[in-house]
Amino acid sequence: MEIIVPLTELQRAELEEYLETILELYTEDEYEDLVESIVSHYCHRKFGIEAEESIKLFYEIVEQSK
Repeated sequence: MEIIVPLTELQRAELEEYLETILELYTEDEYEDLVESIVSHYCHRKFGIEAEESIKLFYEIVEQSK
């Protein structure tokens, strides 16, 4: 998966920090139902990224953190 809208290093670090908190609150089983929506809304509000791209970015970061 390649991200179309690149984030600056600072933005990506901010998103990763935000996701650390989110991932502590939810299980993998809840990602599709709950977390995708939360991340999508956050990315749209904070960085102007559309839902599809923010969800791709979310799963990219999740994979890197494993």
